[in-house]
Amino acid sequence: MAIMGLDLGTSGCKSVVCAPDGTYISGAYREYTAQRDAGVHELDANVMWDCIREVVSIGARECRARTGDEVEAIIVTSFGEAGVPVDREGRVLHGIVLYTDNRGEAETNALTARFGLEKLMRTLYMKPHMMYTLPKLMWYKNERPEVFAQMHHFYLIEDYAVWRLSGVSQISYSLASRTMAFDVVSKRWCTEVLEAAGIDERIFSKPVSAGTVAGPVLPSLCEELGLSPDTLIITGAQDQITAALGAGAFLPGTSVDGMGTVECITPAFDRPFDDMSLINRGYVCAPHAIDGLYATYAFCYCGGALVQWFRDTVGLDAKLRAAQENTSAYRLLDAEFAADPACKSPTGILVLPHFAGAATPYMDSATHGAVVGLSLETTRAQFYRAVMEGITYEMRLNLEMLKHGGVDVRVLNATGGGSRSDLWMQIKADITGLPVQTLENPEAGAVGCIMLGAVAKGYYRDLQEASAALVRVKRCFEPDAAMHARYEEHFSNYRRMYDAVKDIYALPKIY
Repeated sequence: MAIMGLDLGTSGCKSVVCAPDGTYISGAYREYTAQRDAGVHELDANVMWDCIREVVSIGARECRARTGDEVEAIIVTSFGEAGVPVDREGRVLHGIVLYTDNRGEAETNALTARFGLEKLMRTLYMKPHMMYTLPKLMWYKNERPEVFAQMHHFYLIEDYAVWRLSGVSQISYSLASRTMAFDVVSKRWCTEVLEAAGIDERIFSKPVSAGTVAGPVLPSLCEELGLSPDTLIITGAQDQITAALGAGAFLPGTSVDGMGTVECITPAFDRPFDDMSLINRGYVCAPHAIDGLYATYAFCYCGGALVQWFRDTVGLDAKLRAAQENTSAYRLLDAEFAADPACKSPTGILVLPHFAGAATPYMDSATHGAVVGLSLETTRAQFYRAVMEGITYEMRLNLEMLKHGGVDVRVLNATGGGSRSDLWMQIKADITGLPVQTLENPEAGAVGCIMLGAVAKGYYRDLQEASAALVRVKRCFEPDAAMHARYEEHFSNYRRMYDAVKDIYALPKIY
């Protein structure tokens, strides 16, 4: 009795094999590298497929060696927007153009002018942007006509893996909603928008609910991957939705706070919001993994990435010492933070975490990060704390925007690498004024996959029962009222940072 979650990211893929009760059995991780040059950001689909086969094979064979059990089901989850064009024979025609790639801007503008901005937003529950799939497809049509002419199907990453493993072309509702071509209410491809873009909807896979069985693994792959012919391949969901499921964040008022490279808060709600001001600020309305529920994404491009930057620059000696002592550099920096008397209160240093541009609520790729308030008395530990504060101020700003639009978050379930820092969790509770819970298993994406597989195989009646069994709170960090009050003054100043930076660089503001 074993279930595998297959998580496909922009920098690598991993398999996690667990028993239906969530007990870890085996797994593997393999990296791949994106080619990035002058705004062109691509992954090699064939390299990704090789890595997928490797992590599946290792996870399955180790599972059999350790328990004697076969992997019963593989649930696939992935990042969004990017995809793989293939011809009639299934051959890859082009590299995977990532969401950070700057191609598609002219196509986005042309489609918006043709269809109308407000009509697009009301139809798709998202603001048009070149990061989405549809503008990239239009770019192929305009700039790579030889590729577009041969294009028989366009897979996003989740349905590409499902197809390669099972031969079935189906895509989860949540991932389909990242294309800018999907009607999130009726759960179908949006014919009107596709016609305006000049794209045939038959190029996409069939949309299905999260947890839909595609079929058994292809017989030709069983021996190579160490799988039984009875192993089922199952469509999961877009990775943030899978993580929300695995964090138990599917009741209105609850949200997962995924603290990875990008920090993303994904709240659940029970009806589509139609607040154009939210959509205009980059918030989307996406189908949840549980049919009938919806979710949105409030995110900061530089969450864990900014803490990593601090580690690799200001904290480089801690990184080097950690390698010698076989420990984590973050653990050493946390210890330095805890021992510094100057870190017992808000720093007053303001860090605008737009080091890779601004995500929600600005969606401004041209802006910059900033640090304000340093002095000769500033310690490294204070600077480290200020970085965590700045990221949290940005997420607090997002929570306020959502609340004004009717999406009220009352508790955060923190997951990912950042959730391992108790110091950061208390900062997060104090700044947001919300209880912040960490989980026994911080890898919420893997837990979400196991939940979907366990329900599909009949171990649980539904996802709610699976969540009750698999999602366990480790600790709850309650906000300190006195600290929250002290943070309010600093947060008031933080709110002015974006405009100040834009004024300094004479850049147009985006609202």
